[in-house]
Amino acid sequence: MNTPEKTSALPLHWILQSDHSPSHTLINWLVQEIDPKATSPIDSLISSDTPIATLIGYKNAFKHLRLEGETLDDQSLGAIYYGLTIASSIVHHHRRISRQSNRALEEAFRKIWSDETIDLRLRDLAWRAFVLLRTAIKDSLPY
Repeated sequence: MNTPEKTSALPLHWILQSDHSPSHTLINWLVQEIDPKATSPIDSLISSDTPIATLIGYKNAFKHLRLEGETLDDQSLGAIYYGLTIASSIVHHHRRISRQSNRALEEAFRKIWSDETIDLRLRDLAWRAFVLLRTAIKDSLPY
């Protein structure tokens, strides 16, 4: 059983280990809150083993961050990870978890792919989703 001291120390542990911006730390924390077994946001999104229910949880959290993040960095990173979560569901589960239009998703995936500051594994995920979305028969990816 977790004691209050151990439970409240977990987020602090993640913050102290982070070598990224506070916004990246927030992304790490959200992923850990949704899936305590997650080793990192990148590993979770590029893994075909991440369940669709977990991806939907990520998407909802990142959407909220995209819309209501405290800083512009939070909102920007929320938008990137929101798109990446949708990309992961398309690539690994052949399922859309968004009602965004194909055009909007393609544009989001294209932006992620062209952003050289984003980890190459995530950029590859966005590119694969872009190609799948482009080549899929209209509306063949169920919501």
